[in-house]
Amino acid sequence: MSRYRIRLDTMADVNRFVGIATKIPGKLILTDDENFTVNGKSLLGAMYTFEWDQIICEAESEIYLKIKDFIIDESEMPDERS
Repeated sequence: MSRYRIRLDTMADVNRFVGIATKIPGKLILTDDENFTVNGKSLLGAMYTFEWDQIICEAESEIYLKIKDFIIDESEMPDERS
């Protein structure tokens, strides 16, 4: 299983992400920091993530190369303790 923190900032991002996700075999889910989940291959599900503070993408197979444009580089994230 692969798991990456991603960002979907615009409707164009959502459309592009879902277009990629639908071509990935197996299950792909988006989850937030409170473990609420939606189908990552669903346009409505991906749109719902606009309300979340954090989006985590989980898939049964390795998907890094397919979704790398959406992955947040954790080294660029501000320290939450600051």
